[in-house]
Amino acid sequence: MSYKLHAAFLALSVGLLLTACGTKEQPAQQSLIDESAVAVKLTPVQVGEYSLPIVSSGLIATENESRLSFKVGGIVSKIYVKEGQSVTKGQLLASLDLTEINAQVSQVKNNLDKTKRDLERGQRLLKDSAATVEQLQNLQTAFQVADEAYRIATFNQQYATIRANQNGKVIRKLINEGELVSPGAQALIINAAAQNNWLVKIGLPDVDWVRVKLGDRVKMTTDAYPSTSFEGVVSTINEGADVISGLYQAEVKVDPGTKKLASGLFAKVQILPNDKTKLRSVPIEALVEGAGKQAYVFVPQPDQKTVRKAPVTIAYLESKQAFLLSGLEDVTEVITAGSAFLTENSTIIISKK
Repeated sequence: MSYKLHAAFLALSVGLLLTACGTKEQPAQQSLIDESAVAVKLTPVQVGEYSLPIVSSGLIATENESRLSFKVGGIVSKIYVKEGQSVTKGQLLASLDLTEINAQVSQVKNNLDKTKRDLERGQRLLKDSAATVEQLQNLQTAFQVADEAYRIATFNQQYATIRANQNGKVIRKLINEGELVSPGAQALIINAAAQNNWLVKIGLPDVDWVRVKLGDRVKMTTDAYPSTSFEGVVSTINEGADVISGLYQAEVKVDPGTKKLASGLFAKVQILPNDKTKLRSVPIEALVEGAGKQAYVFVPQPDQKTVRKAPVTIAYLESKQAFLLSGLEDVTEVITAGSAFLTENSTIIISKK
């Protein structure tokens, strides 16, 4: 009797032991699978017609900016404005000491009066046959030369002052009272800021120049207003390249809205040409190992368990999307969530959420 009980107990113990071993081995295998596979999420590749933007930068200026100067040289007597001051058209801005200039006007005026008297005397002598026609002609020439010299002197006297040629603001004062200035040297720079005619001057390489057209829409940003995007249009495109930079100059007219702008502010410009290009786009989080315009994305293989790394060329980034110039021509989905943990030898588990 005891022999039968002992055998039954032994059989029961072996059965329990095998059951225990089986239950421990299965989780171990399952754990191995979970640890080697990476959970990922797939996102469809979008295809559409997009306007490939052109990015450039430049300095903000006004449409009408004037560099004013004295026509004649002399000593600066008075400057009536300061930098940042608003001015109106015709307002007196600066003047020279007129001592020397007035003396020159008096000198040529006296010479004009003398030649006039000589001419009148020669006309009387010619009537009395006391002078020749040639002598009278010489007197007439001398009078005409003196008259032109007087006109030049009075004209220069008039432009020994600087007056505003438009409504605007003084953005630069380059001279001070008491300085000796030469003819034509820049003295004051004023712009038409009061008219809100703001623009950005930019340079375009030839590959971008051929794509830009007058009236193309523009978005402009500046560090002065980091959270504001200004709207504008392309207003001028030069047909010749700059001899120094090799770039084609263009001007972008900007609407400041209620914001206050100033000449010299650095601006970033994004031109949106009307011509559209067929591009693919993927979420930025799908990109891995990017360098400049080149990057990679992970794509699931047909077995949906392994991956491959596909190269792409980035056209531009906007919001949370990456627009591609090339790559993914035969791909409909890319891996987004989980792509940072993948290698080309990884296995994956696709999340359906």
